Amino acid sequence: MVNKKKFELTAVDLYPEIMNIYGDRGNIIYFKYRCSLYGIDIRIFDVSIGKGEKEEYGGADIFFMGGGQDAEQGLIYEDFINNKKNILTEAMENNKIMLAVCGSYQLLCDYYKSKDGKVIKGISLFRGYTESKTPRLIGNIAVKAGDFVLAGFENHGGRTYLEKGQDILGKVLKGHGNNGEDKTEGARTGNFFGTYLHGSFLPKNFAFCDYLLDTALKNKYGITLGEAVKIKGVGPVDNDFEIQARKDIKDLKKFV
Repeated sequence: MVNKKKFELTAVDLYPEIMNIYGDRGNIIYFKYRCSLYGIDIRIFDVSIGKGEKEEYGGADIFFMGGGQDAEQGLIYEDFINNKKNILTEAMENNKIMLAVCGSYQLLCDYYKSKDGKVIKGISLFRGYTESKTPRLIGNIAVKAGDFVLAGFENHGGRTYLEKGQDILGKVLKGHGNNGEDKTEGARTGNFFGTYLHGSFLPKNFAFCDYLLDTALKNKYGITLGEAVKIKGVGPVDNDFEIQARKDIKDLKKFV
């Protein structure tokens, strides 16, 4: 039976002090903010190298992991493979949610090949691979993803090539995306999402943030965000600031 007074979600931020390039920490901060607007309680676990137990966070509703350069990925790699791979695989199989940005997106693919030819194996939740190339792909980016037009900032040397049959996050309207060649951006398997969009991503895409929140509530309580709002008696949310911020992004005005 639904508790009409309280809805609570659990979120995990993986390696927040290491994988946080271009303000990716803002994603979980904004998700928490959107929860507060709708009267949804949220518990957040910061989980880093050797920290946290599966009993504490293995059943989380949503996972966040930001980007990092090769050096940062090297710092967390052993712990990620040995201590986080099984948890994330199980979470994906149980329809939980993850937003993985840039370097973490690459680690969720099959492998990453560095400039010197070193191959770093990923955890294959997305089927595809990344190769480091030049020049870097930099600039504002707009992506059509289902009913959403996503906006962000990309800055990556990696070129990600997905296998046939692997779902993408969306198609590039302006910018580079996965590899600058095939107009694809990001990947999706179930409720796990990988993307190159920084900026931070969720504050620039409030509707997609609400989509993640809606999905989490459906998974845990069997109700939509709209239904939860009615139960809580929360008034309309003012998104004027977010809408104007999107309109003010240089080079993307006609897309967003």
